[in-house]
Amino acid sequence: MKKRLTFLTLALTCLTAQGAALTEGTPVNSLSASTGSALDYEIAVPADATNLSVNLSGGSGDADLYVRAGAVPTTSSYDCRPYLSGNDETCDFGTPQTGTYYIQVRAYQSFSDVSLLATYDSASGGTSQALSNGETLTGLSGADGSETHYHLDVPGDAENLVVGISGGSGDADLYLKYGTSPTSSSYDCRPYEAGNDETCSVATPQAGTYHLMVRGYNAYSNLSLTASYSDGGGSGNDGATWDGYETYYADAIGKTGSALTSALNEAAARNHSRMSYSQVWDALSYTDEDPNNSNNVILIYTGRSQDKDFSASGNNDQDAWNREHSWPKSHGFPSSGDWAYTDIHHLRPSDVSVNADRGNKDYDDGGSQISEAPGNYTDADSFEPRDAVKGDLARMMFYMDVRYNGNDGTGVGDLQLVNYTGTSGNNLGELCTLYAWHQQDPVSQREIDRHARIVEQQGNRNPFVDYPAWVDEIWGSQCN
Repeated sequence: MKKRLTFLTLALTCLTAQGAALTEGTPVNSLSASTGSALDYEIAVPADATNLSVNLSGGSGDADLYVRAGAVPTTSSYDCRPYLSGNDETCDFGTPQTGTYYIQVRAYQSFSDVSLLATYDSASGGTSQALSNGETLTGLSGADGSETHYHLDVPGDAENLVVGISGGSGDADLYLKYGTSPTSSSYDCRPYEAGNDETCSVATPQAGTYHLMVRGYNAYSNLSLTASYSDGGGSGNDGATWDGYETYYADAIGKTGSALTSALNEAAARNHSRMSYSQVWDALSYTDEDPNNSNNVILIYTGRSQDKDFSASGNNDQDAWNREHSWPKSHGFPSSGDWAYTDIHHLRPSDVSVNADRGNKDYDDGGSQISEAPGNYTDADSFEPRDAVKGDLARMMFYMDVRYNGNDGTGVGDLQLVNYTGTSGNNLGELCTLYAWHQQDPVSQREIDRHARIVEQQGNRNPFVDYPAWVDEIWGSQCN
């Protein structure tokens, strides 16, 4: 049995009001933390769920699992805490409450390469397809009288849930119900319009699972279905994160395909003031400043807070920080006179040696963990960053793809995201991995704040921070 008082003092540290959202049945892998620190997660549990199981397993060290319904657990307040040696711990709830369960993985001793999985049984079972926030399904079809079911897990702080069908031919009807599958006679929303353009909106949705049904009033084909909500903090994978969105992006709103990418190219280039490469040092010292220590910057891959003055400017120390081109300059803009070379939308402070490990490799999952930067992995042709910045890096790459199309005076070729690794020229991979990272790690307030500082320094904006749903509109069909 462990000594229960060892970390009592530390028990009050590292708690957050909200953790990263888990998807039922999808493990989160490669978790690591230092002694006394904690990782926070949450999962939305629907009304018809049974047999909720939260499982911690694998890796090395000693992690402790805490689970609590409705509030973040502490070392003294929880619904389940197995408190075993090692990392194999499970919390089971036969009849869980409806709503949000909060999960904390606390380091009794430092641990690494641990996996976390949450599962439950649902009455909607295998007949219902799970949707992700901001996801659009296309090419749907059904016969007269057919019924196709979907469901979307909604967290406790969500706002403005919007579910809609559109396009195609025939006549489909949309049904929406919280907690259980709708029927033709039992539902919370049923627009019941002629044709296929129907929308259900819930301004303040409940935490849990919303169930959707598309029913063929007549046979229909080539239908699109979209489900999305915005985060209560102004972030998430859908919804604008900036109040000026509707005015600034007026020419892009409502467009699709090449018309959308063309409009976003213009918007991303607007007001861009190119700086010199030497000016980038000061710019990054401002954009990536540690919010808890104005003398430091946060390094992108290690997450380390480091003195602004301890940089590679005139310093050969391998632990100094330098200017990481997240889109490698060898992939399309090798000259310092090329605008992308000094574009701080994709430049980040990075540990010198970890930056060397990344080199000019593509982004992708997998490889061997970097000892100096736990949570980062690399192999011969790819680099996987830590989970906390995967979405940030993905949206930076989407910006680069749209901002530089080879048809302007920036000196940069047509940058293209491609769906493979081992790239060369103006290409960079791996598109669908980046798309997945964007979905898994939505826009945070920290990313919004950094973006605002970039605009102060450089003038132009990243559309995919301001309105993340455009990622799905442009690349979703290639990756879903």
